[in-house]
Amino acid sequence: MSKNKVLAIIGAIALLLPSANLAAQSTWKIGYLPSTVGQALTKAWGVGIDNALKAAGNTPLQSLDAMMKAETQVSMMDDFINQGYDLIILQPIDAAALTASVKKAEAKGIPVITLNTDTLAPHFACVSMDDYGAGSKVAEIMGKEIGGKGFVAIIQSPPGAMAGVEREKGFRATMAKMYPNIKIVAAQNAEWNKDKAVAIMNSFLQANKQLDGVFAVNDNMAEGAAIAAEAAGRLKDVKIWGFNGQMSTLVQIEQGKVTGTAYTNAFEQGAIAARLALDVLRAGTKKFAKTQMVTIPPFMATIDNVSQITPNIRW
Repeated sequence: MSKNKVLAIIGAIALLLPSANLAAQSTWKIGYLPSTVGQALTKAWGVGIDNALKAAGNTPLQSLDAMMKAETQVSMMDDFINQGYDLIILQPIDAAALTASVKKAEAKGIPVITLNTDTLAPHFACVSMDDYGAGSKVAEIMGKEIGGKGFVAIIQSPPGAMAGVEREKGFRATMAKMYPNIKIVAAQNAEWNKDKAVAIMNSFLQANKQLDGVFAVNDNMAEGAAIAAEAAGRLKDVKIWGFNGQMSTLVQIEQGKVTGTAYTNAFEQGAIAARLALDVLRAGTKKFAKTQMVTIPPFMATIDNVSQITPNIRW
């Protein structure tokens, strides 16, 4: 998606906000609650959010680390609500588990913007990668790479993580439609974790004498799959795709270890969330009948085009 198109979407959302009741307040308490602060993606979102807020003269962002535990994230949402934060930017670890928290925040007049994973309750906005569409594109490219026939596997996200679920759905649907001679022989949840992905990939390789492709629904797990395949002497035989586009994975694409990834500029994704946050706070809107969606299509990065992702947008 072009920058102009993204801005047009933001502008369209802004038009939904009444301009007659602009709040006099110029700075607000904004909380950022990702699944964990330690991942490259969540760090990049935080940088993008913080830079956009500071550029607008707003107070610095307050971040908390849920350490990949939904129950911890629920408790931290309560902390933000009880401390009277003006807006919360949330990456739900589990969509269902965090729905009640989002409802509670919105009931208190605290708008919520979700990143990548939506919840079941209406809230102000969700700024997401194109999970289903990109998963579909990975299947399309991988199927062509392996000649339209063979055996592939999926390294999954936790079942409550809707971003990963949608990526897998898109991949499966396109494989079934475009490549009936490609069989998905295994799928297992590595919980977004590289070390767990190493173990799972080892089990895939041991169980399948022929394995032509692996789709890991995030880059950490793709890197883990590459480590296992290289150790087994089978790296050249398996097309390994990731998702997100973190810097370390781009380097592995350049080195020929990972085949490709669905890259998104996470700095800009975070900045978009911040700009939307400021728009809604300035407007003073508190109730939302439905969640406004901003979807950012990926750049399908391979060894042939990864150089187009310049250092300033590598995260």
